[in-house]
Amino acid sequence: MRWAIYRIHYGTDFLFQSVDSILDSVDKVFVIYSLNPWVVKDTVNYLGNEIVMPKLHENVREFMFYHFNGEPKISLLQREFSTPLNQFRIMYDMCVDISPSDDPEFVLFMEPDMVFYKPDVGQLFKELLEATNAPCVGTNQIELWKNKEYRIPERKRIGPMIWHLGRAPNFSTHFGTWHPQYQIVTDKIKNYNFGFCLSEKTMLYKHLTAINFSDKIGDSIPSQEWYVDKWLNWTPETTDLEISAAHKHFIPKAEPFRIKPEINNQVSSK
Repeated sequence: MRWAIYRIHYGTDFLFQSVDSILDSVDKVFVIYSLNPWVVKDTVNYLGNEIVMPKLHENVREFMFYHFNGEPKISLLQREFSTPLNQFRIMYDMCVDISPSDDPEFVLFMEPDMVFYKPDVGQLFKELLEATNAPCVGTNQIELWKNKEYRIPERKRIGPMIWHLGRAPNFSTHFGTWHPQYQIVTDKIKNYNFGFCLSEKTMLYKHLTAINFSDKIGDSIPSQEWYVDKWLNWTPETTDLEISAAHKHFIPKAEPFRIKPEINNQVSSK
């Protein structure tokens, strides 16, 4: 049996396309959503001012019912977390608790901005199965920038990760889908990441929550100016696009990109 588990607090812009891209290749999909960010604060210090922290403007539960109501493969759970550390392992254990009769062989961990070219999902499961000593396999990402016509240069940041539970029953994860000791990545498949292509309102919320939680969870501190200077008012000539204040140069510039017609059709379907 194959499971897929999503975590989401905000960012439904590409959630339908993401779930749709994997649905035919798995037996169950668990979407675990949080109403609160990892760190809850009434205000945020932004550009030298203490401002009211915006409320989450999206409703994941309503979104999923609207798009997937009646889909028997999908289960929806609401849980709150104070850190992303090992969060995917914790969510997997939650899913086991509500589906004790199932015995999944594989679990695919996903975020709502990750979209596969549909045939690649089955290929990734096959690759892990045939790699007899591998506990997991993930993909590098094509990270689109603001739209489908630009991307940022490839970074070594693993996107979706499939774990083989028979080989790694006691697996754990770090902040994302993988663990630092198991950064196993296919060289045949890449995932499309639309995390920089969200709506203006959602990107601002994303930026402000990151300012509030980054120090608390041990993540890099965001540049205060990033949202306005680097994303909102971006032009093809804009440089140093990384959010982290200390590592702006890690993303030197967005570059033109021609997305494949087949994946373009998928992400334009809703």
